[in-house]
Amino acid sequence: MTQYDLAHRLVEARRQHRLIDAPPLDSLPPDAATAYAIQQAVIAGLGDSTGAWKIGAKAPGGAAAGAPIPASLVLPSPARAAHAGFFRVLVELEVAFRFAEAIEPRGRAYARDEVLSKVGVVLPTIEIVDSRFAEWPNVAPLAQLADAQNNGALITGHPVAYAGLARGFDFVSPELELSFDGNSLVPEATGNPAGDPRELLVWFVNHCAAMGITIEPEWTITTGSYVGAHNVDKPGIVRGHIDGLGDVEIELT
Repeated sequence: MTQYDLAHRLVEARRQHRLIDAPPLDSLPPDAATAYAIQQAVIAGLGDSTGAWKIGAKAPGGAAAGAPIPASLVLPSPARAAHAGFFRVLVELEVAFRFAEAIEPRGRAYARDEVLSKVGVVLPTIEIVDSRFAEWPNVAPLAQLADAQNNGALITGHPVAYAGLARGFDFVSPELELSFDGNSLVPEATGNPAGDPRELLVWFVNHCAAMGITIEPEWTITTGSYVGAHNVDKPGIVRGHIDGLGDVEIELT
């Protein structure tokens, strides 16, 4: 199986809404660069464009990873979507960013202060986690990375100017709420596993530069869950709130 074979299978899984088998060990993407190339090939194969990115890390300063999200799966709040339109629905509450201007690839790395100076707005998001692989979550990490890092959709709340938040907002562990049909999904301990998610933006800008990708100001860059991932196995309303940012909501029909 080549990387193009896997990209084609992932495209068909989305188009036909049919789960596929994960690639065997000897047919996995050989490295992250190949998995990232598959991500781009899937969006092109769908005839879609990039509308957002999901990025994250498992620990502060840890290795980061990301994936583009097709524009058709970026839904402004309050959103509605069919529960049956996903293979599975796990919901996460996140903080996302948009840059104030396009960021072009260049030969030298972007520094932290330079990246943060380009942030325009911050917004709350709900990510729906899903996978096209029947065996998920027992799927090799590189296969999951190729499959958009398990993204199903992204619901975006109202943007708030970053300049007014930078000093007073707790990016590591903000006050928040996430509920399904009025029942709280918030665990006892909350917080982004990557620590301050703004540090991920530096990785993201340089990752895109290395891939020759221009970052567009309308892209939403969501940065990992503060509450873990919660399985929602039936239709209903998921509501999120982050103090200082506001509300985000999706009705699963």
